[in-house]
Amino acid sequence: MHHSLWMPGRSVFFCLVISLSGSLCTSSTGRAAEPPALAFGRAFGDDMVLQQEMPIPLWGTATPGESIEVSFRGETVVSRTDPNGSWQVTLPPMQSSGMPSSCVLRNQQDQVVLKNCLVGEVWLCAGQSNMLLPVSKTSGAPRVVAAAYHPHLRILAFDTTTACSSAAAFADTQLQSLEPSSFLQGTWTVCLPEHAAAFPAVPYFFGESLLRKRHVPIGIISVAVGGTPTEAWIQQQALRSHPQLATLMTDNWLTAQGLEGWCRQRAKQNLDGPLRDGKPIPGDNHGPNHPFKPGFMWSAGIAPLIPLAVRGVAWYQGESNADSPARVQQHDLLLPFLIADWRKAWGRPRLPFGIVQLPGLGRPDWPAFRESQRRITENLADTGLIVTIDLGNRHDVHPGDKQPIGERLALWADEAVYKKKGGVANGPLPTKAILLDSGDICIHFRDTGEGLKTTDGLPPRHFEVGTEESVFQKVAARIENNTVVLNCSEPSFSCHSLPRIRYAWQPFPTPPVNLMNSSDLPASPFELPAQADHE
Repeated sequence: MHHSLWMPGRSVFFCLVISLSGSLCTSSTGRAAEPPALAFGRAFGDDMVLQQEMPIPLWGTATPGESIEVSFRGETVVSRTDPNGSWQVTLPPMQSSGMPSSCVLRNQQDQVVLKNCLVGEVWLCAGQSNMLLPVSKTSGAPRVVAAAYHPHLRILAFDTTTACSSAAAFADTQLQSLEPSSFLQGTWTVCLPEHAAAFPAVPYFFGESLLRKRHVPIGIISVAVGGTPTEAWIQQQALRSHPQLATLMTDNWLTAQGLEGWCRQRAKQNLDGPLRDGKPIPGDNHGPNHPFKPGFMWSAGIAPLIPLAVRGVAWYQGESNADSPARVQQHDLLLPFLIADWRKAWGRPRLPFGIVQLPGLGRPDWPAFRESQRRITENLADTGLIVTIDLGNRHDVHPGDKQPIGERLALWADEAVYKKKGGVANGPLPTKAILLDSGDICIHFRDTGEGLKTTDGLPPRHFEVGTEESVFQKVAARIENNTVVLNCSEPSFSCHSLPRIRYAWQPFPTPPVNLMNSSDLPASPFELPAQADHE
């Protein structure tokens, strides 16, 4: 993996070669660098959890060409480092264990010992600021923190000192951190009350709920940076290979018109001053580095974790790809491509992905974006949709009620990934809408559990019908035989042509949505064409 210092109008003049673990192998002056230290890669550390029932890859650095061995729970594997000083071994699958063990890396002269390591279930949580928001900023934080004594829950939360929450120009130290190998830092931490306030909230609530459901140690790896768009999390070479998305990989990404204007504007606010001052900024042929740059978060946050054994991925992202109709349409390509890219990189075609649907917020393009998320999970195997339309805040992109999101992610994992019997993994999802001879429309759902209901005992609300030629009109609805029937028989609806149906198609539905299944999970917003009764 090659990175360079980027300056406008100049060719590449420094070349840094980064090893598998992110260690510097040659210096910018061409002099021989110090041999890499004997070390594990940054995915590993004291208090870590390793994935049960799968081969366990471990990797790191040592002196080039030397023999190393790794021992854990009675298993020892020997390997030799490559010419760059990188090594990788694979331990055999192990059963879960809450008994702490040490993982030991040795060469002829030294050893590195990782203490208090467990074996259980490991999940990767990734996304932008709503995946990053700490427990301290969520609803009921004091109560949550006081109760957060869970020694078998461990969280590796990667974070950066170079966040983009401010429009201020990056300081010199922030510019220097814009190398993928050093952008994110983090350590495994045991879940205790003294640590819980700083944990990212959705990953914490997800892990805590999984711990209660699975009764094995849980490891959560959180990699999230505020504002990062979907394309930042996809490999650059993959984007270049895509017939439609290759346009995102221009000579200078800061001028790429296919990217979100806000993302480019914020990046320019962070970088323009240093560029004008002639300060060197890490970058490549596509321009200076920044967490919003296509491919950057892949290099900084995901590539260093591969091929770590994980059960699956929780993905909570989209706010930076939902600000215009063109970007929403682009997301239809981006998210499936990201999932395919990650699955290919991990060598796991069925790597589970739980997708958190965006909640309520007063932004006009969010209904269409939620529909994009719904369609993607509908069409991709081993994905799940975590519906949050009953949550959110009309004016705040960072709503504080994060506990239901983590718990719904855990419910999806328990039911859909671990195959628990007898429950439902998510809220009701539409399967078809039938135009009846009476003129009414009958909407069928899956994932209804023991039946559809409303939270307040009133008829379901926020249903609309329309055609390609007409505006959508609100329509009365009722639950009947585990379906929703829309009263469209009035002449004003004129359903001679097949209409389209929308549900909760508002940025922030008011009054709140009330259609649920028997597990109190909300129905997803949707847009669906009606079909004739005989089809």
